[in-house]
Amino acid sequence: MKKWIVFASILTLALVIAACGANNGGSNGGNSGDVVAVEAAVEPASEVVLTASDWKFDQQEYQIKAGEPVALTLKSVGGVHGVQILKTKHTIGNNESVTLQFDKPGTYDIICNVPCGGGHAKMKAKLVVT
Repeated sequence: MKKWIVFASILTLALVIAACGANNGGSNGGNSGDVVAVEAAVEPASEVVLTASDWKFDQQEYQIKAGEPVALTLKSVGGVHGVQILKTKHTIGNNESVTLQFDKPGTYDIICNVPCGGGHAKMKAKLVVT
């Protein structure tokens, strides 16, 4: 009986580890291979400012064009925040700017990645690449 419990535990652990490493791709495609960090010497075509205050972003949706370098800037006006763009490896720190180029259209979820209080889990927006 103990052998079956140990075997089931190991199998469960293996499944959990495999699930954690899976890439779900999310909505409308888009993975980290579709987004590249642009070198500092490249002038961005536009700038998008994500303004974060207590438990919300100033917009629910931000739009940018595929194939164009864009400077994404996080401006915190209430508390300390950070941004993670899901389905990519990119984060933006408090009052920081990062120039990225999204090569394929799609929708990317944006979340606050710095615990900022009671409404932190609801602090979400979308980045729509057209």
